[in-house]
Amino acid sequence: MGNVFGGAYCVIAACSATGQHDGFLGERKPRRSVSFSISPDEHTSMHIWHGVDDFQRDVLSSNLNRRGWVLQERALARRTIFFTDTQLYFECGQGIRCESLTRTSK
Repeated sequence: MGNVFGGAYCVIAACSATGQHDGFLGERKPRRSVSFSISPDEHTSMHIWHGVDDFQRDVLSSNLNRRGWVLQERALARRTIFFTDTQLYFECGQGIRCESLTRTSK
């Protein structure tokens, strides 16, 4: 397994699936947000989202992390994309990034 996960460019983790037969690209609940223009020509916008960043809840406490082999996968993988019910997370040696463009700590 060390060669598989350690040699992978990027590992995909389906945290939102409840079992091996579930899909993980389902529809998500709409998020509350506020959008506004930050330039006079209105070509540049800023979006503020309701806080959804919770790596502990979405990844570490997910159904996927209840399986023993996942600990090994997470420890060996250089980069992982976590698909959760609320958003995507990307983890690499430099930390964790959220779909909401937030950088979180481990």
